[in-house]
Amino acid sequence: MKQFPRFFHLPAARFSWSSLIASLMLLAACTSCSPQREESHTAPFGVFLGLETAKLWHEVEARYGRSVRTERPKELEVNAEAVVADDGTPVIRIRDSVAPTEVRIAHELLHLQMVSEGFAYSIEPRFSKGSVTPANLALFRQTAEVVHNGVLHSMFYPKLRSMGMNPSEEFSGQLANAFFVGTTSAGAMTETDLALNFFKASVEIDDAKVPERLAAHYLASGWQGPLDIGRAMAEPVTTSRPDSPQREVDVFLACMNRLFKESVAFSVLGQRTQRRGAIQVHTVTVSVGAKDSSRPD
Repeated sequence: MKQFPRFFHLPAARFSWSSLIASLMLLAACTSCSPQREESHTAPFGVFLGLETAKLWHEVEARYGRSVRTERPKELEVNAEAVVADDGTPVIRIRDSVAPTEVRIAHELLHLQMVSEGFAYSIEPRFSKGSVTPANLALFRQTAEVVHNGVLHSMFYPKLRSMGMNPSEEFSGQLANAFFVGTTSAGAMTETDLALNFFKASVEIDDAKVPERLAAHYLASGWQGPLDIGRAMAEPVTTSRPDSPQREVDVFLACMNRLFKESVAFSVLGQRTQRRGAIQVHTVTVSVGAKDSSRPD
């Protein structure tokens, strides 16, 4: 499940192994609902698509062999998301209270396109013995979603910008409100929240002045640690420029290991492939365990 980017500020949580003080939890449990479906047409969600977005729409339908289904659920954890139904139907959901825009639609179309090209549809954890708890699972899923989306967005945001769109406009505004306009929410963030926001700013925003200004704010606020971690996480994304499913996973692991470098080690255990209609979706399984302190970084 791929989600439209959002601002990250999560309450603290704790892993069960003693070496880790975790700092994220799931924002909210996904609420079951019966979304309102819309039929695909020339103006999905009532939005007129430009030529390039309309072409992308048709390319996705050709790859999946099915029409893209649109839904407007009243309750959705995120503003928008793209999923692949069990029968292989590509689905774009935009929460009923959120205004549909061409950039949202194009964004989710590119997520669907990448899934059809073999990029990971989901990344699932396998915890070391004794560390499987609801809090650990929630923490992994939320953190992995932020990092995985950051890696994917770094790959397809240039395409959206070449289409004349600004895919990071919403996050840029949220970042400015939290750190430069008002400081209440920023002051309540954990170190991991701060590191993840700097990571996102570095890999998703196409304006070097934004992370530079953010870095200055972090230093002035005494947030050297989160700044260093956020920079370290962004480095494998910005320098290696992943462009394949294998590199996608490699860079994801590098980012996760840098985020939790003091206490947790992540590695790939394997990949499960499931056919859904005309395509195959890939689920990557990642080992999550306490770090061996006797081994160097």
